[in-house]
Amino acid sequence: MIAQEVHPARGDVVEVSGRRVGDPGRRGEIVEVLGGAERPHFIVRWEDGHESVLYPGEATTIRTKAPRKRKSKPKLDVAAATALLIEPLREEGVEFELLPHRRTVRAAAEAKALGVLVQTVAKTVVARTDEGRHVRAVVPASMRLSLERLAKAIGVERVRLLTESELVSDYPQFELGAVPPFGGPAGDLAVVDSHLAGCDHVVLEAGVHDTSLRLRTEDLLAISDGQLADVATD
Repeated sequence: MIAQEVHPARGDVVEVSGRRVGDPGRRGEIVEVLGGAERPHFIVRWEDGHESVLYPGEATTIRTKAPRKRKSKPKLDVAAATALLIEPLREEGVEFELLPHRRTVRAAAEAKALGVLVQTVAKTVVARTDEGRHVRAVVPASMRLSLERLAKAIGVERVRLLTESELVSDYPQFELGAVPPFGGPAGDLAVVDSHLAGCDHVVLEAGVHDTSLRLRTEDLLAISDGQLADVATD
């Protein structure tokens, strides 16, 4: 139930409990709050990437995703985030497209929103070596990053994924979960999975969750100084 003192907001987590034994229920994120304070309802993006308008009931629980004191934090400059990618591309004379779309947080949902094949959409996963160097690994949206393969590809013993707090701290220029393969902090390694080598073009998030970048795979490798390696797994 939604408690009286709780005021749901965008970004809060929605949990709908299952009505039958063994039913895991559903979980999603509030994208927009609709209606008045007395009878709110929400646009919710569920974990499977779909969105719907939810009218909460007894089985609905709203959980605050983060302390509201974070309101004082300056908002991300979306134009500046995208500009960090555009400038190096224009300087190198690279042909590319910016593709605005509805806000998505998963690469598969991004493909659906853009109406493109999921095989052409890639996601960037950021890892860290024991020495503290960051590695931006670009893998197909339909696959997962193998940390073991990534470590082997860059010649280190092991790597680990960055936590959400580390991503926010180390990449404040970009939205959480939308760090691109290039732009922002210098000195990161870039590794592009070999499955993408067969794609003429690749689609990536442009530092934010409502704009994508489409460019040739060969240009992605060149602009990111990326290494091509087999780092993805099903």
